[in-house]
Amino acid sequence: MAITNVPNIPENYRTVYDPIEFVAESGATANTRFKYLFDVYDGASQIARLKVPADPNTYGRADIHGICESYIFTNLGVINTTTTADGFTDNGLSYKEFTIKIGEEYDVAGVLTQFADQETETVIVFNGSLPNYRGSVVNFYDWQVTNYYQNYTDNTISRKWLTNAPKGSGANKSDNQSVELTDEGWVYLLYDHSGNPVTDAQYTTYNSSGVLIATYQIDNNVASLTDKKMLKIPSAPNSINNINPTEFSFATVQPIISSSVASYRILLLDTISTVVSEEIWFNVDSECRYETRRLEFLNSLGGFDCFNFTKVSRISETVERKYFKQNADNMASGVITYALSDKEKTQYYTKGTPKMKLTSDWISVDTFNWLVELIESPEIYLHENGSRIAIQNIEGDWEQKLSTADTVFNLEVTLEFSMDNYRQRF
Repeated sequence: MAITNVPNIPENYRTVYDPIEFVAESGATANTRFKYLFDVYDGASQIARLKVPADPNTYGRADIHGICESYIFTNLGVINTTTTADGFTDNGLSYKEFTIKIGEEYDVAGVLTQFADQETETVIVFNGSLPNYRGSVVNFYDWQVTNYYQNYTDNTISRKWLTNAPKGSGANKSDNQSVELTDEGWVYLLYDHSGNPVTDAQYTTYNSSGVLIATYQIDNNVASLTDKKMLKIPSAPNSINNINPTEFSFATVQPIISSSVASYRILLLDTISTVVSEEIWFNVDSECRYETRRLEFLNSLGGFDCFNFTKVSRISETVERKYFKQNADNMASGVITYALSDKEKTQYYTKGTPKMKLTSDWISVDTFNWLVELIESPEIYLHENGSRIAIQNIEGDWEQKLSTADTVFNLEVTLEFSMDNYRQRF
């Protein structure tokens, strides 16, 4: 007897922090000490084996996502590169293809005998973690629909990016994302080479009257590498302006997002310059009164989004102290002299935890509802002086807004930095 069927095989491009379940069927389940074997391979190396007893209906069910997630990490764009940056870059740490070999074991003449590798399947996973339910945002149950992932990989004008951020609607429109000339940022995408080539990303710039200034294209220089499944391209002004001019399809002089640019659009093109993605629009703003605080955060689809808090920000610090009690050192030559400067308690431990309170400008319903992903994100950075500062925790109240009931509002959050400050010890 052998494995007779594998009725449940996950499709490719599975979000690795959600269930990735295989189901097998065997005609040998009546044998003593029967178990299904699910062997997980990274390339040629076996990294795990799951032994699963048959259920009452003789099936074996194994969820491998806990194994796979240990091999998946995140990819951040490189900031402050001064016109040496790549256009398209591979997110090689954020996805991986695994092989699953299915077999069985049971007693043969009283000896537990294994029959491994009777059926072989593969699955591509990436660094996504979808909610079970969150309104109109893509959730885990949506992703189970046959070929749903193709909304993110197939070459159509509705091909989605790996972000739930508002995409905007046109030059200088109020629903566009707001950025500043000094901002860094990227937008992420899944890439399936099979019949869906992406050869270029197009940037189109407009002035404050909505008149076209120029159109630029960067080449997809990783397009020929068929093992590349998740890419990113620059999306914020400074990151775009730092793209090496050799990455462009035509002779280009940087910066392309200059002070005369009021808004710009990003989309993808195929080999015959057909649009093969949805558009993303940005407005270039200038905020002078307060210092802008830009946060970069891991979203539920495995990419990194950014958002600017442009109103007043305040830095605070909570302090933790520990003391020991001692006799005052106030005796000399047998004579005790009491003084107010005597220490009965000595502070031997001082830890300061820095925090920062941020306030956004007035934002739309769509923007506010998207920012729940910031509140929940496990990986957040504050951009400051051309570098990233890691954030340990973010606190903020979020409640879904409705366009029919809510008008204008802003978001307040408090950041806790991932490092503490310590003082002298005595």
